[in-house]
Amino acid sequence: MPRQSTAPRGIGDYFYETRVLTGRDFTVKRFATEVLDGALDPVMLGYIEKGKRLPNEALVRRLARLRGEPPAALLAVLYRDRMLYAFGRELRRALHEPTATEGVADADLAVQVSRAVAALPDDGAWITVKAWRGEIASAVRGKARRGDVDRVVALLRERGLVEQRGARVRRAAKHFVASNPTERRALAMEFAAIFAKSLLDKLTVPENARSSHVRNHYLHIERERIPEFYGRLETIVRALVEEFATDPGVDPKKTAQFLNVLIASTTV
Repeated sequence: MPRQSTAPRGIGDYFYETRVLTGRDFTVKRFATEVLDGALDPVMLGYIEKGKRLPNEALVRRLARLRGEPPAALLAVLYRDRMLYAFGRELRRALHEPTATEGVADADLAVQVSRAVAALPDDGAWITVKAWRGEIASAVRGKARRGDVDRVVALLRERGLVEQRGARVRRAAKHFVASNPTERRALAMEFAAIFAKSLLDKLTVPENARSSHVRNHYLHIERERIPEFYGRLETIVRALVEEFATDPGVDPKKTAQFLNVLIASTTV
């Protein structure tokens, strides 16, 4: 059985899940050859499962038939993933910035990084690196892909968010604060990816609609009171987050759902 991920599933997850649950210990090669009748190369199937390539609509319809499901739901996931891919590509072009972490999609990276930080004790206590990496792996499309976990860990170290001593690791900072243009671009890409994922889940993927909350509000406010407004907004949101946060003794894999809360406000 695949591990349950706290991140919304992409179309690659459905291919992986179908292959694993089909039984008979299907490898990627056997599944592509025997179940999909050679409709695509096994290497390409592997890329699709890892989220590095997107399948065409005909292949998704074939997958739906294998699963005994109407194709509409899986096609909605495919369209969402296509839009996220296009969004990330255009955003990188606009910011003149390469992919933040090679081999990991921008939208997935934002979820993985946030999940990795949240897996560390808020009070800065030390935990084992093994346990922490296991938490990160659970957010990587439900499979412990060592390469992706290594990239997320390296990114957190580079940004000074974690500290590691031997086999132990702890949270060094609660939030990443950008200090130069490169870091600001990287942070903007992560935040934009989180927003894009939540918006597209809400609009295009029915099964994810209830897991995303998107609202906007308008108000006129005196310029000198804007810092006060932001300060109170942060206080209220922080109190709400702490109120609903899972107790340390509860196993989050069994009873909890990870939420990435992004609050945005800007002048127009």
